[in-house]
Amino acid sequence: MNGIINHPEGYIASLQKDVDHYVNSGKWVEDMDKLEYEMNEVAKKVKIEDAKKLVLVIKRMGGTKDTALQELTNNYGDMLSHDEIIKLVHEVYQ
Repeated sequence: MNGIINHPEGYIASLQKDVDHYVNSGKWVEDMDKLEYEMNEVAKKVKIEDAKKLVLVIKRMGGTKDTALQELTNNYGDMLSHDEIIKLVHEVYQ
């Protein structure tokens, strides 16, 4: 290159052509769907770890399984299924 830069309109036109092709091919929709799925999976794993910590705290404070189930349902019932909540409580209270 040695200080010689391609004409900017040529680069921008080429870049715009690539962007248009990407958008019009529908590939970007697939990519966004994959990204959304992966982000949701990571968020769910984080919520499960948080829920486990809450159950451990309840257990350490002398709380019962029923108390832990109720607290998890109140705090995580919109993110975790009832079966997942029961499984978490049973894992900690073994």
